[in-house]
Amino acid sequence: MNSRFVIDTHSWVEYLLGSKGGEKAREYIEGGNGLTPSIVLAELRRWYLKEIEAGRRHELEMQKHMAFIESVTQVVPLDASLALKAGETDFLMKKRIRRWPLADSVIYATAKSRAAQVVSGDPHFKGLEDVIFVG
Repeated sequence: MNSRFVIDTHSWVEYLLGSKGGEKAREYIEGGNGLTPSIVLAELRRWYLKEIEAGRRHELEMQKHMAFIESVTQVVPLDASLALKAGETDFLMKKRIRRWPLADSVIYATAKSRAAQVVSGDPHFKGLEDVIFVG
C-alpha cells in the first residue's frame, strides 16, 4: 500500500479489542503507512482510564499499547496550522452532521492535510469522502 491512512480512536479501540472492525482495520494499522493524530492518543488514554477504573484493563497493558501505537504509526502532533484547519473543518461539519465532535474534526483535518484516508468505524465518518469505513 502506498496510500497513507489516519487511524481514528474507534479503529484503535476495535483493533485492541480484537473485534471484527479491528480485524478490518488491521491491514491499515500494521501496513506501515498509518498516522495517528495526537488527539487520538488523548482519547485512547481516557478510554483506558475508564477501563482500568472498571477493572477491565490494567495500567501496564495501556503503556504497552501506547508504545505499540507509536511504533507502528507516525503520531501527528496538533500544531497551529492543523488546529486552524480543524477549526474550519469543525465549523463546516457541524452544519452537516449532528453531534459532530471537535476531535473528529482534528482527525479529519489531519487526513486532509496529509492526503490520507481516515480508517474508522465511527458512524460520524460513514459516507464521508476519503474514509475507509470498517464498522
